[in-house]
Amino acid sequence: MAEESYYFFTQKGCDGSILLDDTSSFTGEKTARPNNNSARGFDVVDRIKAKVEQVCPAVVSCADILAIAARDSVAILGGPNYKVKLGRRDSKTASFSAANSGVIPPPTSTLSNLINRFRNKGLSEKDMVALS
Repeated sequence: MAEESYYFFTQKGCDGSILLDDTSSFTGEKTARPNNNSARGFDVVDRIKAKVEQVCPAVVSCADILAIAARDSVAILGGPNYKVKLGRRDSKTASFSAANSGVIPPPTSTLSNLINRFRNKGLSEKDMVALS
């Protein structure tokens, strides 16, 4: 799987923006239609980040933690193991409207719809399965 497969549907890459809570200047992506009651585990990432910060403060981004967790989850479930390039920077903003724009596949998507959406981003069916 290509490194660029850690891809985006709303912004410019794997930047951890889905982890951001609402602020006075933007509404986050957690409660957008395709993510609400679908994307989970935010508290787990928060706990991992807190432990990593104790060992090496301000070095590892939440976006890298997400990428590593995705890779490890795939490997643990018997899928391929692949190298993860590190160095992502966490987003400082999120876009509720972009997340709701229809580009993120909703959890009710058909297989055909998912394949087409990932293909439109340059990803194969194998990439889609690994990333999902």
